[in-house]
Amino acid sequence: MNPRTLLSLLLASGLLAACQSTPPAAQSTARQNSHVESALNKAEPTTKYLAPNAIDLRALLPDPPAPNSPYSDGEIALIRATQADATPESRARAIAEDNMKVWLFAEILGPEFTAADKPRTAAFIKQIERDSSTFTSAAKKIWNRPRPFDQSPDIKILIEKPTSGSYPSGHTTRAAIWSETLALLAPDKADAIRARARLIGLDRIILGVHFPSDVAAGNALGKAIVDKMTESPAFQHDLAQARAEWTR
Repeated sequence: MNPRTLLSLLLASGLLAACQSTPPAAQSTARQNSHVESALNKAEPTTKYLAPNAIDLRALLPDPPAPNSPYSDGEIALIRATQADATPESRARAIAEDNMKVWLFAEILGPEFTAADKPRTAAFIKQIERDSSTFTSAAKKIWNRPRPFDQSPDIKILIEKPTSGSYPSGHTTRAAIWSETLALLAPDKADAIRARARLIGLDRIILGVHFPSDVAAGNALGKAIVDKMTESPAFQHDLAQARAEWTR
């Protein structure tokens, strides 16, 4: 099976949307969202929904392929194929997502999905991000996987080189966390929300900063985090408070 065929099997859902660019409407609210979010960044409890040992990372995630192993080399071939097939619009979207905010899902949820219109949702997601960042950082330190561009000079880098470990993908983890949370708030649009989140994972491959297995691990970690959070009474309380903004 050649790399392009395998790539289509692994990332079919992402490739279906890869030619879509970010609508200008989603970008127009960025300044307003940033202003509101600045107020949310003030000191609050670091963790609220998860205990520090709530997720066993080694039990959840397999070890990534060893550097320069046949499996890792195969993934590099997939990255090269993905980059070769990416459209200019896909590359531009991927670059823009390097500094992504949850409000990009306004593409799916509509122009009313802003921090100003949904402040409780904004605070809820901000707390989720605080809780989850501990696990993402810990996972990267456990495996400290070299990035694709560290393993092959053939990989094109479209953004400034990240300095953290490659596994799991932090952006993909965040995208999965956002999508699983937003699916709880807008279940009628859950499929489209999750598809947009998967596209973020594909875009990290287009950028040359992640292996497909990094993306798969990030997706698994993000879903596991939200799944575990739903067991928290505090999470369920804040989810209900946020939902009130979606039923007005």
